[in-house]
Amino acid sequence: NPTWFPELQAGVSSREEFQAHLHLQNASLCPLPCMPKYAKYSKPSLLSADVRAIKGISYGPSPFKKTGVLLTDDDFMSEITGDLWADYGRQDLKVISDIGANAMRMYGNDPNHTKRTFLDAALEKGIDIIAGISDYPYIQGPDPCMRNDWNCYEQVYESYLLNLQHGFTLTGNTTYHPALKALILINEPDLKVHPRTKTCRAVASAFDAVLQAEKDAGVTGNPIAFTATFSFAMFDQRGPALGQMIDFYKCIKNPEEAPTSYTPKNDLLAAYKTRWVNSFNTANPAPSVKQLFLDKYGASFWTDEIKKPVFIGEYHSTHVPVKADMKEIVDATLSEKYPFFLGMSFFEFTTRYDKGGTEETFGMFNYGDCALSLMNYSSKVYNVWALAPKVDPNEKTETIHEAVRAAYGGATDPALRSTPCVSPTVET
Repeated sequence: NPTWFPELQAGVSSREEFQAHLHLQNASLCPLPCMPKYAKYSKPSLLSADVRAIKGISYGPSPFKKTGVLLTDDDFMSEITGDLWADYGRQDLKVISDIGANAMRMYGNDPNHTKRTFLDAALEKGIDIIAGISDYPYIQGPDPCMRNDWNCYEQVYESYLLNLQHGFTLTGNTTYHPALKALILINEPDLKVHPRTKTCRAVASAFDAVLQAEKDAGVTGNPIAFTATFSFAMFDQRGPALGQMIDFYKCIKNPEEAPTSYTPKNDLLAAYKTRWVNSFNTANPAPSVKQLFLDKYGASFWTDEIKKPVFIGEYHSTHVPVKADMKEIVDATLSEKYPFFLGMSFFEFTTRYDKGGTEETFGMFNYGDCALSLMNYSSKVYNVWALAPKVDPNEKTETIHEAVRAAYGGATDPALRSTPCVSPTVET
């Protein structure tokens, strides 16, 4: 009954806030909880002068150990998936923190699930969250915008407004949760949107939608950065990823022009200048990324006209030893030569057995044979498998997570939970 808890908000208020309410009702029966301390700021952290280097882990820990199975919901920020990341579960957040990472790049995003508990847990561990809008409004839902000639405003607005009401903001919906630092509007739109000439329409309309959702919800505090994460593909003989970023910047100056032909509700260029960061994915090793991208980026995006930082949303070359390659790319972060380079997110936390093929070469950890618990999520029961170190195939004396820890400066060898075990369920 909402009238019993007038200061609380369904889907947004935290467990600590609920406990504090009970404490006010009867202090002898319910102790006052330790409340998280939420920072306040007026500029996106990734665009601030004191921005810290991104040492991230890409996190999409599908619980399956085989292919040919259906993952019914891949939002691993939802509270029920705490069996994977919480201290009472497999403790993935603690493992990531112990490795020395300070950020997580997320993928699935079901706007019907609250994210507050996950964001509070990440904040406690000192981990920044780079969330994303899933493919659902673009290509997967019952009325995806690909069927609307890639005008994605309506689908993204509806989805993001629910995000703002379900944990992306603190109680009252006027301030972003300080653990949330950026939102990826769409992943690799240059490969997803067809024809490719409509790429800017998809991204610009999505950008417009999230800005309007913020405005309508009254969100002004702790602003986050926005981005679209491009692939490392090269089009029209221009630099990989860089050409796509240049095209978007040109388009955002006048989105009404063909072929974008989109009339925004908001001043997208002004928002681009104050809220946008660039990003891309790559499986190239560090020397190649420097030569093909970082050495060329400054001429377009670190000038007197514009200074736009960039980060790598997925980074892992499976053809070179991880330890040396990670050290080289980390050393380039926020360096004198590349002051615009914010860092990267190592791809990825666990092996995606369900995708199979070359996708199984990625991942810091495999799954062991111990099911630590069973997770009932989105109409299915999943095994929460214990993590097992994964050997670097290019340097068989090293495990991948230790190589990443060496690059990120993690002070603690993560302790991986291995007991107690339960009887696993059959994966379907």
